[in-house]
Amino acid sequence: MSLYQLIGLIALIAVGVSGVSAFLSKPQNWFVHYLRNFLGVFFVFSGVVKAIDPIGTQIKMEEYFTVFTVHFPFLSFLWEILGSMAFAFSIIMIVLEIVLGISLILGTFKKSTLFLYLAIILFFTVLTGFSFLTGYVPDGATFFEFSQWTEFKETQRKVTDCGCFGEFVKLKPFESFIKDVVLTVLILLLIVLAGKYKLITKKGIAYGLLAILSIATILFTFRNVNNLPIVDFRAYAEGTDLRKCTSDEGLDPGERVVKFVVTKGGEEKTVGMNDFGKFSKDGWEYKDRIDEVIREPELPKCKDFLINTDDGDQVQDQVLGHNGVSFWVNSYDATTADKDGFKRINDLVGSFNDASIKKVGLTATEIAKANSYTDDKYEFYNLDATPIKTMNRSNPGLSIVKDGVLLKKYHHNHLPSKEELATIIK
Repeated sequence: MSLYQLIGLIALIAVGVSGVSAFLSKPQNWFVHYLRNFLGVFFVFSGVVKAIDPIGTQIKMEEYFTVFTVHFPFLSFLWEILGSMAFAFSIIMIVLEIVLGISLILGTFKKSTLFLYLAIILFFTVLTGFSFLTGYVPDGATFFEFSQWTEFKETQRKVTDCGCFGEFVKLKPFESFIKDVVLTVLILLLIVLAGKYKLITKKGIAYGLLAILSIATILFTFRNVNNLPIVDFRAYAEGTDLRKCTSDEGLDPGERVVKFVVTKGGEEKTVGMNDFGKFSKDGWEYKDRIDEVIREPELPKCKDFLINTDDGDQVQDQVLGHNGVSFWVNSYDATTADKDGFKRINDLVGSFNDASIKKVGLTATEIAKANSYTDDKYEFYNLDATPIKTMNRSNPGLSIVKDGVLLKKYHHNHLPSKEELATIIK
């Protein structure tokens, strides 16, 4: 879904909400009525898709704070504190976003809602603006080293997407930045025109609805913390053929042009590869090489799926190539994983003695350390934390693979019985 399709969807939903609320209470001004509902629906929609996968929002905020530590080292103490509080920060932000959207639609706490909405939009604008501008900052330089800035390059961006709509829609930082600038203008306009809208129903009912929906929002968000997301928008969704998802076969290889800078008698020219030999014969000397990216190569959806043994040997082909059932125990950080969760998964995995079932662990932790949590039921391999987190948010979690297809994923809090799992892997 593109940004324009997303805005169109939200605008259409806002039309329906405006119709219902107009039935409950005749608007004082139709433009303000729709604007207020559009902004409210926008926040509710944005918050709900993040609430579906709150751990994903936590991971995104941790990514931002890590990047900030490098580019704004004078505030490193602050980024470290915020990084350690990323989970709580993300939950508060998600719940507040949804509740503010609901409050705006209902017309409750008018002044507080409008100014908190503005504060969050300004916060998002800073994040998305920073994400976009890092495309000018080369590796090895920090954000404020303006003399080191180059022409904009997609590959230089330090955060590739803002996570504004979770995994539902991936927006480029520039798209997200423009979106937030427009929303900032709209909320400022609504603040100016705030006197032209009111509660959509009686005061007691409106505030009662806000309380009920706020509680429902909190419960829904924590339900998705303690279980896998109810909807999986990620690359490693159930039913995915991982052999195809990790392959670059049939993908656009991209296009690069190699050029050379040559000099002669103080004169400098940039020439193509085919012309370099001719210039060399004419006495031009090589000075530099330029690799110009015309079109970035298309990456597999399940990228960075490189599994290594403790000796550094890559074994992803053997792991994915297993014909039959595989049990993958996912733990991006075994040292912080739920140890009781490991015990429950180990008991379940260990109850299957069929030699045809391949049992492996995937972790970004040191293998020897991770293996101390397996009860000798399987052995861990190393895989980068990002694909592990994308595959299974639970730490630890269990993924069931059959003939390279990801059949099921389980949170350690909600494992199937042996009988249920046996039915699934038949």
